[in-house]
Amino acid sequence: MKKIILYVLLSISMTINAQTWTNYTTTDGLIDGIISSLIQDDSGTFWFADWTNPDAPGIGSFDGTNWEQYDQGDGPTGKTYRAIFQDSNQIYWFGSFSQEAGLDRFDGTTWENFTEADGLSGNSVSWIMEDSAGNIWITATSVNGGLTKYDGTTFTSYSTANGLPSNGTSTISEAANGDLWIGDFNNGVSRFDGTTFTTYTTADGLVANDVYVTFVDSDDNAWFGTFSDAGLSKFDGTTWTTYTTADGMVGNRVRAINQASDGKMYFATNNGVAIFDGANWSSLTMADGLGDNAVRAIIEDADQNLWFGTFAGLSKYNPFLGVFDNLKNSFVVFPNPAQQLLNIQSDTPIELVEIYSMLGTVVRSISNNNINQIDISSIAQGTYWVKVTDADGLTGFKKVLIE
Repeated sequence: MKKIILYVLLSISMTINAQTWTNYTTTDGLIDGIISSLIQDDSGTFWFADWTNPDAPGIGSFDGTNWEQYDQGDGPTGKTYRAIFQDSNQIYWFGSFSQEAGLDRFDGTTWENFTEADGLSGNSVSWIMEDSAGNIWITATSVNGGLTKYDGTTFTSYSTANGLPSNGTSTISEAANGDLWIGDFNNGVSRFDGTTFTTYTTADGLVANDVYVTFVDSDDNAWFGTFSDAGLSKFDGTTWTTYTTADGMVGNRVRAINQASDGKMYFATNNGVAIFDGANWSSLTMADGLGDNAVRAIIEDADQNLWFGTFAGLSKYNPFLGVFDNLKNSFVVFPNPAQQLLNIQSDTPIELVEIYSMLGTVVRSISNNNINQIDISSIAQGTYWVKVTDADGLTGFKKVLIE
């Protein structure tokens, strides 16, 4: 195991539109390649994988201070990995991209490897998840791919012989009733109730049959991102809805999907991150501070920051302050530093003021027709973001020190 200890320097942070982005690359200790899978474990450590560079370690971790790289021979069986997962027993699972390495399991001390010889449906693993009953599910690609369930003791494989449309499975997610959605690289998406596979294609309303990623949101809507430039599908159990760049998406080729704690949906595309609040689309790109527009992984961390795995490394983003600083030249806050009262002077009436901690927590929120002063006497000393919103929905940000 190669261990790199670095300290996060201010030089790797940049403020774009009053937002603090932190971009990490190999210079900081990140593994080399495309970050295609990303998780935060129960201890707060981040784990990431690369499947593109066979000459470098395929697994790495970052605890906020220390970087570690796990190379073949340090425990991992292979050098290229496409899937990472931590189960409810705090066991790590790593899915190899190669046709030989298969699936690695790591309990924090000991590494163990599983392949087709152990019952795995295929050695090139594309996705790993745990269902509500505690079973681990693995999808695998290629002719010898398919779907595998691990119940803690036994591997059970499913293939075209069991009703899958093909063995080129790409991803898997669980519906509220326990049914599984299994994406297929060429033949649409299948719903599995534990007994029967029901397959949906473009004939049913799916935007394209090459499904790369599936995701079930908090309202039990199933989302399907496609490998081609066709766009995105949502299925609510009855109706199919298609979204593309014509609707406001930043890109049509979707590689990862996640839902943040505020309910917003985030989609990784080749052109940046598309964001959907249920009514409107927005985006994050390199122009905003994203490290690269080709995004392959998205997670929300315990502090509600968004992390994006890209072709150029990792990008960390705090979404709470919004994206645009439209009002930056039309309002001021004073005094700064402040103690008891904070005054606001603006060219347009301010209707909402929100004060955020540096971790993104709202510590004060006031709404009124024309706000020009805020009592901050109950807020602890420290540095905060003050976000204002005017009657037209335009926003602005200022950093304030409260003494």
